Amino acid sequence: MRLRTGHAKLLHAALLTAAGLGFAGAGIAQYPQDPSRVTISLPPPSAVTPPLASDPIGARVNKAAATEAGKSATGSESSQPIAREAMSDTPIIPSKAELPDAAFKKLDAGRKGYVSREDIKGLSGFEKSFQLADANKDGKLNAAEFRKAWADYTGRANG
Repeated sequence: MRLRTGHAKLLHAALLTAAGLGFAGAGIAQYPQDPSRVTISLPPPSAVTPPLASDPIGARVNKAAATEAGKSATGSESSQPIAREAMSDTPIIPSKAELPDAAFKKLDAGRKGYVSREDIKGLSGFEKSFQLADANKDGKLNAAEFRKAWADYTGRANG
């Protein structure tokens, strides 16, 4: 029995459709849930560990919660610990890989325009470079003096 060209094409299309439906059915059988309904399962409360007081992030969260709880009757906050921490005058210790201007900005967190001996306490080995670059011996390095000290400290001619 020989099929006509039109019938052969029709039979071929029917077989391809059936195969496609077979694969789709197998996929649906693996995932029986309704895909239009998104479900999220949360862990039980006993599985969630509260933040530790020694954990810096947990401590910030606890401070923020205490601030929220300590709002006055007018609704204003008595303090903003996270914002205050972010705008702290505490210097950030740069790595030797930093460029001099970036290192200066990190150490001059209070934007005083200079870096003092107090600011470089955590920067191991920088004291000698500090003394050499402090041209006027005032115990402070302005930006130009700091660039010289940073070049000496890092061993790079350009800082």
